[in-house]
Amino acid sequence: MKHAAKHYPELIHLFGVPNGLCSSITENKHIKVVKEPWWQSSRFNAIGQMLVTNQRLDKLAAAQVNFISEGMLKGTCLEKIPSIRLIG
Repeated sequence: MKHAAKHYPELIHLFGVPNGLCSSITENKHIKVVKEPWWQSSRFNAIGQMLVTNQRLDKLAAAQVNFISEGMLKGTCLEKIPSIRLIG
């Protein structure tokens, strides 16, 4: 342990955590990035499966941002279909 690290517990107790961070932020990220992909894996080559899961989730999130900026997620797809008139 480096010398400065020995003082961290006392300094955190006196002044709080650095930059106003709290462990709930990192815990939430840990659950999303590690625990959920682990549960979804088959446990065989789990790290590889977890990485692929996280890559896919990142791509979906990026696509959603793009779709929103292009206005592609407004309304529903059914709003674009002209109404059907029944003969009778």
